[in-house]
Amino acid sequence: MENIKLGDLYSLKNHPFGNGFTDVKISALALMTPPILVVSEIQNSPKEYDSETGNEKSKQIRCIFFSHKTQRFENNWFDINILKEITEVNQEEHEESVRDDGDIQTKNLSNFTYPKTFSIEDIRNFFLYKQVVLKSCDLELGKLKTTFSQTDQRSVDKITAHLDFLSPVLTVIDVKLNDEKIGFNPKSGNPKKITSIFLLKCKWYNSFSGTFSEEFIPIETVEIIEHSNSAELVSRLILTKEFIKQKLEQPIKLENGVMLEHTYARPDELTFNHYKYKLKYYDFLRSKTLEMDLSDFKSDDDSAKIDDIILRKIPDYDSGLKKFNTVIDFTFNKNTYYRITYKDAKDRITDRIIYVKKFEPKTIIIADCLLRNGQERHFRVSDSSILKIEILEQKYFK
Repeated sequence: MENIKLGDLYSLKNHPFGNGFTDVKISALALMTPPILVVSEIQNSPKEYDSETGNEKSKQIRCIFFSHKTQRFENNWFDINILKEITEVNQEEHEESVRDDGDIQTKNLSNFTYPKTFSIEDIRNFFLYKQVVLKSCDLELGKLKTTFSQTDQRSVDKITAHLDFLSPVLTVIDVKLNDEKIGFNPKSGNPKKITSIFLLKCKWYNSFSGTFSEEFIPIETVEIIEHSNSAELVSRLILTKEFIKQKLEQPIKLENGVMLEHTYARPDELTFNHYKYKLKYYDFLRSKTLEMDLSDFKSDDDSAKIDDIILRKIPDYDSGLKKFNTVIDFTFNKNTYYRITYKDAKDRITDRIIYVKKFEPKTIIIADCLLRNGQERHFRVSDSSILKIEILEQKYFK
């Protein structure tokens, strides 16, 4: 805990989240869960020892959080020994970053300490009228509580959002220098505490009073909201049911060594979640409905409709032969992608894309299955197991 920085996240030790551990549901009385605290000031005094015990005195930090009861920002001093650090799992989005030319970037500002080399004019020009949230916002927004109930000998766990201490969306209306007079230690010459150089004057709607509130917030304690311009495009794609090419964060590696680095996503539903849009979409390659932040959705020019991807479906009617083509009589080509509707031995029905490696007519298909992250699977060939076959345009997999 010696490397504490302004903007770091802490909470009391009874908080269920931990350092890189936030995937947990809160049961019992969730109202007793303390807020996630954002460090706004740090005591910078030299080491001192208790005259009676000889133990080193604890470092003190001041933290800010948003009270959902008063709809105000609260500040308190804490002994660091009663706190624990809270961090998100994904840290690469929160690295310090400034461009080589000295300009402030619009991303990765979370842990950046703004030095005196940045003028008040630079900070004001960049932050004025931007929207920001307290750095604890995403973690508070992600808290889930589970409530147990039992009726007629049936147990039910109901999971809902636990939104206490959720920071409102703030609009920056001014910036000022922190004019607090800070003394110096006569021995070391260091400031007695570390504080923010710049303060942001923020305005937000206060739902408790039914009016608007304003307050100065230390600049290191907030994150800038990056608005996506994709909402209009995605709304159109939802109506047209088009697929858009998307780069996979984790490529799918088939067992035969083939690497798939992209998929095609069909946007299905757009939800506004406090300050950002969430997109539910159908991932064609993995045959799953997934969710992402709209800011992660890539507006690629490479779009397709389902009729472009699926060339033919079996069973179908062959007008030339005047009969139905059946699944059992279909011939699969090696090194080719197909989508099949498959019923397993337990009568579970799934759609999945497979890459055929070996085919024994009317017997078995050996293929790498994209629904199972490229792992090899064996499929029985019969009308009762493979219910449908879709012949795919192979260019969408290259």
